Amino acid sequence: MKTQCGIEWVSLFTNDSETLQETLTTDMEWPQSTTLTSVALGQAENMLVQGRETANSVVIVVTDGKPMSQRNTKSASQKLQEKAKVVWIPVGNSAPIDLIMELASLPKKENVIQIADFEQLEQDGTINDIVSTSCPVLS
Repeated sequence: MKTQCGIEWVSLFTNDSETLQETLTTDMEWPQSTTLTSVALGQAENMLVQGRETANSVVIVVTDGKPMSQRNTKSASQKLQEKAKVVWIPVGNSAPIDLIMELASLPKKENVIQIADFEQLEQDGTINDIVSTSCPVLS
C-alpha cells in the first residue's frame, strides 16, 4: 500500500497516547500526494474489527482535497456507515464541501466540522467540537 498508493499505517488501536503523539510528531512526514479517500475509508472499515465489540465505532476523516474517485469514495463511505459513525473534517478551501456533506453520517451538519487550516486542529474549540461530535457520552 505504501509503495503503490502512498498509504501507511502509523499506529493500530492503542491506549498509549504519549507514544502515539511522539510517533505522530517525530516520525511522520506529510505525504503531499493524491487523495485516495476511498482506500482510506476501506482501511478504516477493516480496522474496526480490532476494536471492542461494545464500543461505539467512529471514524474521523480529515481531508484537504478532492478524492481521486467520487464514485468509489461514496461507495466506501456508505459501506463504512453500516459499521461506524463517519465524521468529516474538511480543511481549507480545496476540500469539496458539497461532496463531504453527502458522505457524512446523519445528521450531516453535526458530522461535518469545517476548519480553515491544519493549525486550527490544535485549537481547544476544534478539539471540543470533534470530541463532542464523536463521543456519545462525555463525563
